[in-house]
Amino acid sequence: MKTTATIFSILLLGYFAAFGQNSRPFSYQAVVRNNSGDVIANQTVNFRTTIHNYDPTGPILYRETHSVTTNQFGIVTLQIGNGSPVSGIFSDINWGDGVDKYLQTEVDINGGTSYTQMGTSQLLSVPYSLNSERTSGITVMSGSERDNLSNPSMGMQIFNSDTRRINYYDGYGWLEITGVKQAEFTCGNPLLDSRDGTYYNTVEIGSQCWMAENLNIGTMISGTTNPSDDGNIEKYCYANQYCDQYGGLYQWHEMMNYSYTEGGQGICPEGWHIPTNAEWTTLINVTGGTNNAGASLVQGGSSGFEALMGGLRINTLSGYAFAYVGNRAYFWTSSYVSSSNSYSWFLVSGDSHAYSEIHDNQFGYSVRCIKD
Repeated sequence: MKTTATIFSILLLGYFAAFGQNSRPFSYQAVVRNNSGDVIANQTVNFRTTIHNYDPTGPILYRETHSVTTNQFGIVTLQIGNGSPVSGIFSDINWGDGVDKYLQTEVDINGGTSYTQMGTSQLLSVPYSLNSERTSGITVMSGSERDNLSNPSMGMQIFNSDTRRINYYDGYGWLEITGVKQAEFTCGNPLLDSRDGTYYNTVEIGSQCWMAENLNIGTMISGTTNPSDDGNIEKYCYANQYCDQYGGLYQWHEMMNYSYTEGGQGICPEGWHIPTNAEWTTLINVTGGTNNAGASLVQGGSSGFEALMGGLRINTLSGYAFAYVGNRAYFWTSSYVSSSNSYSWFLVSGDSHAYSEIHDNQFGYSVRCIKD
């Protein structure tokens, strides 16, 4: 799975700086995530922002702090220039002197002052004909993320990942630029899950289109607890920490979004679904049959499926355990036997076989989605 180089990750959504020597506050919006890729929702976080001159480590022109609360999507909005000043005078910044300016951002998700470096971005800008402001360019986001932006500036543009069209804000609402052909997804290209911004590799195998990475949507819960039907997607991470490497581990009912519909969408992105046992059987047959498919499906195998030996979360008499990481890969199907058991497939490192078994729905297994 995708990893992050820092403890926390943010997504720059847009910033705006005025022309000339008279500085006005500009908007900076970010999605705050933890190292597992989960958004930090409805929580007070502190930011420290710094504007550098010449280069990313150049002289500090201005520094301030912000205490803000993320919304349910982890989005925060800062007004750079309206924070609590630490050094420099914001109104003294000469934006029109032709010298590059850089915005450095730091965050403490616990609301303190132990800031973690997030990155430094050059304040690139281009003229916009309807006002005297500059915009950093177009950011990819879903329609729901767009609608949850706080106080977007007039003229702001985004690329809507749901409709695959450019949207712009006219000061009253969001409008869509028409006449742009909507791109169709092609298997083999990355799939964007607009719910959390994660990209997944895909692969065409026979007549099927599969995710070539393990699903990793949802909020991590401890291995000691069970997920609940509360509208939130919950996952286990192997040893409570390895979701970035192996993806999430899901109980069957949580994966199915508490439905018994075989082949249902479950927690897959729109246009994808949880594969049935029959669809898994087709995959196994196309890649060599039960005696040989394992060698083709594992990471580095000829199929491109790239199965990771992510292990499982299992119930025990004493509670629970994580097991078999690096040795086995377990995958759910959407085909159930009863309310307590369902069909699954697993692969073993160094073994060319693919195994089908019926297992307890409370076990935590990896999930691969298949295209509708």
